[in-house]
Amino acid sequence: MHLKGFIIGCVLLSLSGCASFIAHEITRAQGSPFNSEDTDVVKRQVCDTKQYCITTLNLPDNYNKYKRVSLEMNLQIERKRKIWRFVNDTEKGTRATPLTNELIVIFPGYHQPAEIFYVHQQWLKNITGAEVIVVPSPESSESFQFGLDFTAPLLAEIQRLQPKAVHLVGFSMGALAAQAVAQHTDNARLYLFAPMTDFAYSTKALYNMSYKDKFYTAFISPETLDNAIQIVYDKSGVSLTDTDLLNHLNQNTSPTFVYASNTDKITNPKAFNAVQNRHINVTLFDDLIHLEMVAFFSLDILSTFVSDLLGRQVANNEIATLGILCDYKDSDCLSQIPED
Repeated sequence: MHLKGFIIGCVLLSLSGCASFIAHEITRAQGSPFNSEDTDVVKRQVCDTKQYCITTLNLPDNYNKYKRVSLEMNLQIERKRKIWRFVNDTEKGTRATPLTNELIVIFPGYHQPAEIFYVHQQWLKNITGAEVIVVPSPESSESFQFGLDFTAPLLAEIQRLQPKAVHLVGFSMGALAAQAVAQHTDNARLYLFAPMTDFAYSTKALYNMSYKDKFYTAFISPETLDNAIQIVYDKSGVSLTDTDLLNHLNQNTSPTFVYASNTDKITNPKAFNAVQNRHINVTLFDDLIHLEMVAFFSLDILSTFVSDLLGRQVANNEIATLGILCDYKDSDCLSQIPED
């Protein structure tokens, strides 16, 4: 959370004003660092019956006509750097489309620009044949509502498209909207990466990681943070019950796959010990921080997710499906990356 002007704001404002300032910064849209004009992404308005609309990112209608796809991402988190590469050449074989006439909806997490998923959106389209759309990040709404305001427009779009199945992929806070859509969709499947189960817990964790050692935090008491969190709820019109993901998951009847890490400090993996629902499968990974969980920073995450998505076991060495993920200095691994 980028609380610029912390010290000025909190020195000049009263304690309640400081809490309001923090609440504003938490919910303020940051804008995207990506220029979507440089991609083939198509922006579409998706609206509910009351004409409340959101903008989704879609691939072109003629995307399947592209014969060769070469995708690459350079990922750097803290001091770790990896390269992911995927190549699909239809001239060397027929492209499998196991999820044809199905829909994949990607729900970014807090401050995850929708455009960051453009490469993975193409990858999922190539390996599944499904239509893949990406919704905005939760703080992108004119009025912050944890992304739950996306529910009605997406349900209207699902009704319009009439897919055979709907695969809802939620990252961190994006899990809330994904679950909300699943509650009203008979043919839904949920895939939740490091899902946010407690907004207050995650907010305080982010604060402690980013700001606790700064000298100006002497002005910020725990009560001020609590007040700021309450202001966010009050202004959003969303209740604690609405964001109680664990309670919703316990009532869930859709096949649900949760991917969490034992070392994630932003979302508490132990929270899933309270989930008692036969429809939910929880996979725990080791030694992955929150950003790594929501960035597909592990080949094990990729293979587990795709296995759940396709309904078959996908091995880590199935390059034609997963691509290849290498440490930046791993020459042996990098040598396996298909050339253009």
